Amino acid sequence: MKERKIAGAAGKRRADWRDPQRLRRVAAAWLIRILRLILIVGLCYVIVKPLIQYFLYACMSQEDFRDYTVSMIPKNWSLFYWKKAAELLELAKGAAARSLLFAFSIALLQMVSSMVIGYGLARFEFRGKKLLTVLLFVVMLVPGTVLQLPEYFLFRYFGLGSLKINLINTLAPYYILSLTGLGLKQALYIFLMRMLFLQMPIDLEHAAYIDGAGVLRTFLSIAVPQCKSLMITVFLFAFCWTWTDSSYATAFYPDISLVSSRLLKLDGMMGSSAGNVTYGGIMLMIAPMLVLVVVCQKHLVKSISMSGMAN
Repeated sequence: MKERKIAGAAGKRRADWRDPQRLRRVAAAWLIRILRLILIVGLCYVIVKPLIQYFLYACMSQEDFRDYTVSMIPKNWSLFYWKKAAELLELAKGAAARSLLFAFSIALLQMVSSMVIGYGLARFEFRGKKLLTVLLFVVMLVPGTVLQLPEYFLFRYFGLGSLKINLINTLAPYYILSLTGLGLKQALYIFLMRMLFLQMPIDLEHAAYIDGAGVLRTFLSIAVPQCKSLMITVFLFAFCWTWTDSSYATAFYPDISLVSSRLLKLDGMMGSSAGNVTYGGIMLMIAPMLVLVVVCQKHLVKSISMSGMAN
């Protein structure tokens, strides 16, 4: 009996494979898989190729730079341009520590303020809420360069009435913008936080209100623990954009030595070999972000799927 069942199942499988419709479905499924693999490999190549090129250019020796037969892969590997870029960027003289501290504090401030604003837009009803939500989308679409000129005059003559203070060439403008939810790319962070809080069930918060908890305690004890992954993602995005930002640096604090602002000046420091030195500086700037992405990769993927960015 058992042998009959095995033989019958084998015969059925052979019959299924002879079915033209089944063969077409299998062929279509494999074709889709192959096309998907080609698309993923192509996208990875487009994204990773500049990084590989910059790394190889930065690893060239001075002899390779003068050798016209060397196109991209070095003949003599060297860290000369890395060391020269680190020297010109003043990494050992405090620029690296100053930039890391600044980017870390701004990212932390933007994460907290975005979370508070996103929670307010998602949970509370007040007059003008729909208008604020629309303005949030508008700010996401407006290029940052359009806002730089009015922001510059705002902080150049910052104050009320006759009391004016010049905040240019200080870090105060960036901290003020981040605290009020107007920092670099912060509209995106607020949108992600709002979407996540809208997807969270509100029953636990109602139960906390019934038990006597206030708004602040409910927010800290119930809402915040549920968005840890997105908090890490927002912190990562804010750190990367602040760490690499040069537009706000040149507008608000051009005289403060940061890695991003000094990287723009490398072209005028090395003459004809400025390109390879710049590539070395770019690789040194990318290094902290690569470490953060590797460490926070799991939280990054999880938060994107939870917040609705992938929809």
